[in-house]
Order: sequence, then C-alpha cells, then structure tokens
Amino acid sequence: MDQQTPSALARADRQAEQRRRILDAAIACFARGGFHATGMQAVCAEAGMSPGGLYRYFRSKEAIIEAIVERDRAAIPAMLAPLLEADDVVEAIVEAARQFVAGNLKSEGMPIFPELYAEAIRNPAVKAIAERCDVEVHEILMRVLERGKTLRQIDPALDANHAARLLMAFSDGVLLRILYEPAARLEGLMPMFERSIRSFLAAPEAGR
Repeated sequence: MDQQTPSALARADRQAEQRRRILDAAIACFARGGFHATGMQAVCAEAGMSPGGLYRYFRSKEAIIEAIVERDRAAIPAMLAPLLEADDVVEAIVEAARQFVAGNLKSEGMPIFPELYAEAIRNPAVKAIAERCDVEVHEILMRVLERGKTLRQIDPALDANHAARLLMAFSDGVLLRILYEPAARLEGLMPMFERSIRSFLAAPEAGR
C-alpha cells in the first residue's frame, strides 16, 4: 500500500480544514436565513473566502447541503456502536438518546434541523444520503434491541424493526418540539422522554 508523503498529508489536512470551515459557515448562514434564502455570496462572506476559493471545494449550494447531511448523519452510527457491548442495554439506549438530543440542542445548526428533513423530501440527492445513514442507524438499533431481548432486558414481544423506527422517530420528534416550542425546556422534557423509552422497552418482569 502506498504511503502518503508528509506534504500530501499536510495538504489533505488543509483541505479537510477548509471543507469544515465552509460547512460551519454555511450552517451559520442557513440557521439565520434558511436554505433557499441564503446565497453562496453569504456563505463566502461568513467563511472569509472568495467565491473562487469556495467553489474549489463545493460546486453549488446543493453540494454544501448534501455535505452537511453527510457529516451530521455519519456521526450517529459511531455514537450507537458501543450499545452493542453494553451490560445494561436499556440504560445504554436511554443514554444514547439523551446524548443525541442534548448534543443537537447545543449545536449552532439546530435551527436547520427541520429544513434538512424538508430538503430530503424534495431533493433526491439529499434523500439518498439521509436514507443511507438512517439504514445504518436502524440496523444498529435492531441489533441492540435483539441483544437486549436475548439478555431478557427488553420485552421479547417487541418487533425490533418497528421498535427501532419508533425510537428514531421519538428522538427526532423531541428535537422538533423543543425547536418549535422553546418553553419545552430540556431539563423538563428529558425525564419524561427517558421514562417513556424505559417503559416502552421494559421486559414484562422489569416493568412491574
């Protein structure tokens, strides 16, 4: 296998840093003005780059949106992977859900969360990226749930396929509600959110 030279590695690092800089700038712009009201000039200004410099990395605003979806969604499977080794499967799922919600709320890109969903509905390229990532998350959750059933920590009557989809929808729904209704504070909503997950997954003997 060919090894990259130090100069090639440094160049790759600079390119990755520039891409990150552009995506962070775009998220800030989209959070203020939305996808369709924000032009490439605004992203250039936010990133402190010339149009020529930016277009070297992304050919269009749509390509930037696709990269944002790819980056944000790709982080979720890595967060869920440790659940496959957890001793207490239910508590591990609850903690992962807590981290997902709390982590997104701290993100400057939180205001574009609903726009990403809307974009996935109307834009086939974005939908394909989101679906690919969702399939990976869904498969991990199914494996985690099946493991919990084997360990007798999760209700054996639950259909892992449908239960995984509900957990994904539940977490997304909590984020949307907090964004729509800021008064639904995280500290007030999270205990109910966690209690609902535990009750939903509980094995019959654990639920009493």
